[in-house]
Amino acid sequence: MQRHISVIKDSNCYPDMPIVCGYPDTPVYGAGEIIRPRYLGKNESEYERKIYLPELLPLEEYDLIVVLFSGGKDSTAAFLKLLELGVPKSKIELWHHDIDGGNPERRMDWPVTQTYAKAFANAEGVKLRVSYRENGFFGELYRVGATLPVWYEDGDKIITCPLSKQQMEWETLRQHESISEELLRQFGCRMKFPAKSGDLSRRWCSAYLKISVADTVICNLEQTKQNAKILIVSGERRGESTGRAHYNEMEIHRKNATAKAHRLVHQWRNVIDYTHRDIWQVLSRHSITPHPCYTCGWSRCSCMMCIFSLPTHWAGIRELFPNQYEAFRQDEIRLGFTLDNKKNLDEYMGAAKSCVVHDDPKALHQLITGQFSQTDIYQKEWKLPAGAFRGAEGGPC
Repeated sequence: MQRHISVIKDSNCYPDMPIVCGYPDTPVYGAGEIIRPRYLGKNESEYERKIYLPELLPLEEYDLIVVLFSGGKDSTAAFLKLLELGVPKSKIELWHHDIDGGNPERRMDWPVTQTYAKAFANAEGVKLRVSYRENGFFGELYRVGATLPVWYEDGDKIITCPLSKQQMEWETLRQHESISEELLRQFGCRMKFPAKSGDLSRRWCSAYLKISVADTVICNLEQTKQNAKILIVSGERRGESTGRAHYNEMEIHRKNATAKAHRLVHQWRNVIDYTHRDIWQVLSRHSITPHPCYTCGWSRCSCMMCIFSLPTHWAGIRELFPNQYEAFRQDEIRLGFTLDNKKNLDEYMGAAKSCVVHDDPKALHQLITGQFSQTDIYQKEWKLPAGAFRGAEGGPC
């Protein structure tokens, strides 16, 4: 095993390139087999040594295996890999973070993403747990005061996680009509778009609406609070970006708490060495219909209005969702802060041609209306979506 990592960038992939890792996996569940990374993890700094994990437990020793499921191709392949390794579906949960957080007025994500995730989970017969930060992206964008609480589904119930001390003080204060905005701002203030950066303290959409949401659920869900062994599986790949090229395949998760809660939490990026070609190979082998955005021309299944979208993507959004596009432009004016650090959205998009592909009217209808049924999940005659291999467009999600 070596630390030198071989990476094939997504932008260098093509449909007929050789498969690297995307072959069917051999079932190992129940055999006591220890899984080790393909490349050694980083183990130099104090922090790297703290999270260093040389190997996983045998998969059957984990009480719960959670797949962080966005609905995109990579997290879908991460789930399918577990099935090929023999993990029973009763041991797996798909955790989907709703980026819009039940916001009654505004959407940042595709209308179809929620229905696609539910259709996929129902078709595969695996539990789906939806979680979110209240009011989602736009609630956080316009936040003046403390961060809003996290909610998650538990069966038919929707549960709010316990509030922090700051959140409780904020909830008490904001009941008073005479409260000044200056005082509210002492609890925090956002009022600006996420930065196009790998720094999650500046690219707050990932940190506040996905990562911290999952962390909060891990700490509060009854079955994960204590005396549990949990494996968190996520779909990051080295070929997506320079930053992800150097991720470890497996780590001790930041919510590991063996000393106090007797809760063991490991993280496994189980498709990290898969190429763009490998991922599509896995989906085709299982006859999975990908998220409609791929069929309609997008190469990445980020949020509908992802901050990393290229001008062609914004032209596609303006074509399919003109009202949402215009509302986003008004956000720039209202906030006095543009999504791009140099140009407003119209200037950034310029005369770019729309990325939308009109070959599949059904997929376009699904993408626009959000209608997607369980019977749509599988394709009898699988075909590569139009957005595949159009380059590594859209940046990390």
